Amino acid sequence: MLVIFDCDGVLVDTETVSAEVLRNCLQPLGIDISVAEVFGLFRGKSIAVCAEQVAALLADSEPYQSWPAPERDAFAAEFWGKVQQETLVAFEAGVKPITGIREVLDWLTSQGIAFCVASNGRHEKMQMTLGSTGLLDYFPQSNRFSATDVDQGKPAPDLFLHAARTMGVKASAAVVIEDSPSGARAARLAGMSLLGYCPHDPLLTRDNTDALMLAEGARVFRQMRELPELL
Repeated sequence: MLVIFDCDGVLVDTETVSAEVLRNCLQPLGIDISVAEVFGLFRGKSIAVCAEQVAALLADSEPYQSWPAPERDAFAAEFWGKVQQETLVAFEAGVKPITGIREVLDWLTSQGIAFCVASNGRHEKMQMTLGSTGLLDYFPQSNRFSATDVDQGKPAPDLFLHAARTMGVKASAAVVIEDSPSGARAARLAGMSLLGYCPHDPLLTRDNTDALMLAEGARVFRQMRELPELL
């Protein structure tokens, strides 16, 4: 068995911080949305898909649409560079591990069950967040996988399949722990078992996450302490 963890929202409690940073970066563009709306539009998606979402939000902006394509591409690259930089700055102020995850990782280690992390985030981001929460020692470089390692990030199955292949495990023997519908779809398409971490947090469930996770075939659970028994 191989257990594949998503990072943000499953190992480290970063999603609200990330959403607040993105909201603040969108406001100067005339896009005024709530943190809950940011979750619904962007949570669990690759940077490429997020860029498409921002472009869609800017569709009614006449100045933006009048720019030549190269200028729009340059703007998008600059915008996401800013978002990533400000997110890392926010993380430097401190993030916390998901409650109970350290006990789960200790249990997996004691049982000799292999595990890794596969995130749509960049390696630098995982290095920082796992490091600041004290979880980095559980995930050596060889056990960390980013969407930048493959052609397509989640919801495509590429990342999970790459992780399993690198870890020497068949897809059918892998169990994915995800908290987003995008990641859940990637796990389903990869042919892997799926456990959906959906804590009782109003901010994280306004986007109907439970129903979306169940639609992807996830077995939903609320607290990390439940995970060993589910596995």
